[in-house]
Amino acid sequence: MEKRALLLFGLALLLGLMGCSSETQENGPTENRLAALSKEAENIPVQLPDFALQAPPQAQEAYRLAYAHSDVLKHMPCYCGCGSSGHKHNAHCFIKDKGEDGNVAWDRMGAT
Repeated sequence: MEKRALLLFGLALLLGLMGCSSETQENGPTENRLAALSKEAENIPVQLPDFALQAPPQAQEAYRLAYAHSDVLKHMPCYCGCGSSGHKHNAHCFIKDKGEDGNVAWDRMGAT
């Protein structure tokens, strides 16, 4: 019985020490991923509207990436609180409509 208690104590101690590990796990995008997205955005051939060009660089990147990946954003819920504006998904925060010919009707919500 004493052996079993000692084994359980050792196991509990080991698990406790593992939980106190100083190793940190990174949450969110890394600098490398952010740099890659920024580089990708620079290479997306789309003419942004004036209001987006006057916005901060991060907003311009978001508009370019939304244009290139609107098919993905259509599966993400809108988070800007503009459901009353008729937004059904995240792509609507940037793009009202995107024609088959590439013409875009932009939404200002993503620039604010």
